[in-house]
Amino acid sequence: MDTQHQNNDKEPSGFNRAIPGTSALAGALKDTFGAFRNGLGITERQYSTTCEGCGASLTGHQHEVVRCEYCNRETQLN
Repeated sequence: MDTQHQNNDKEPSGFNRAIPGTSALAGALKDTFGAFRNGLGITERQYSTTCEGCGASLTGHQHEVVRCEYCNRETQLN
């Protein structure tokens, strides 16, 4: 089996391949905004759905794109 298929779940998204480090930056910004929201007492409603790829449960905030931990399919929460 070649290396590309072995690390399929760790493969960077298209944008992250073009500009390395964008995933880390996006995660840091998300955490920073979350800390500000929590500090100001602003709460966001959690949304839940099931993954269309494998049926696993997905949760997150409205309009957030979440990745299924089982099949790596990305879904936007409405």
